[in-house]
Amino acid sequence: MFKKRLIGAVIVKENLAIQSIGYKKYLPLGKPEIIVKNLDRWKADEILISVIDRSKSNLEPNYKVLEKIKNINIRTPLIYGGGISSVDRAKKVIALGADRIVLESVVESDFLEFKKIINVIGNQSIIVSMPVSINNNKELIFYDYKKEIEKKINQNFINAINDGLFSELMIIDYKNQGLMKGFNEKILKTFSKKIPLILYGGIYGIKNIKNILTDKRVNAISIGNTLNYSEHSVQKTKSPLTNNYFRQPCFQKII
Repeated sequence: MFKKRLIGAVIVKENLAIQSIGYKKYLPLGKPEIIVKNLDRWKADEILISVIDRSKSNLEPNYKVLEKIKNINIRTPLIYGGGISSVDRAKKVIALGADRIVLESVVESDFLEFKKIINVIGNQSIIVSMPVSINNNKELIFYDYKKEIEKKINQNFINAINDGLFSELMIIDYKNQGLMKGFNEKILKTFSKKIPLILYGGIYGIKNIKNILTDKRVNAISIGNTLNYSEHSVQKTKSPLTNNYFRQPCFQKII
């Protein structure tokens, strides 16, 4: 069976790693590079750096954080999202060590620039993210974190999905993000297309993880807060599900 990936998420705001709860409440955790170093030692399959105060404030990516991470020489593949709205910004993020980038705002606001980024760095380096939830009519709706409103999914996202303009689509259960109540499995049922998925937001507990990994479209899950609370949290999350879903975890001693 194809083994799936566990991605450690590090949320960054104002140069600090934070615990994010429902896109509304934030608690400081410490230096991003320290958390990244731990996730690297614990053998996460990938590490996601999500800087949440860049696109909302029309700022460039947080190159300073990327430089600090580059200096610690991690071996784990790195994903970066936040403030990437042009080809030049995307190229600089890749040059600073990111293996793949996450795009969201530029998909909606400037589809031509989004396609230019794809042409320059390749769609295998692109992850498109969509924060979503289910409304009372059981319809999928998009959360615009810049305006803090829910709305219909923009046609540009639909076009990107239909045309396969990315390596994977990251679906974010924004309402459960940080609450440790489990990813809303009903969200998966609204996606009919056979597209490669990363799930993020609220993922918690063996039952929830097993249920969502059973979906053949799900290539990976991304977990943030719960991987930062205890030593070897990556291995402890993987171990009960190793045979059927994950690669063998590595219990490397932390020095």
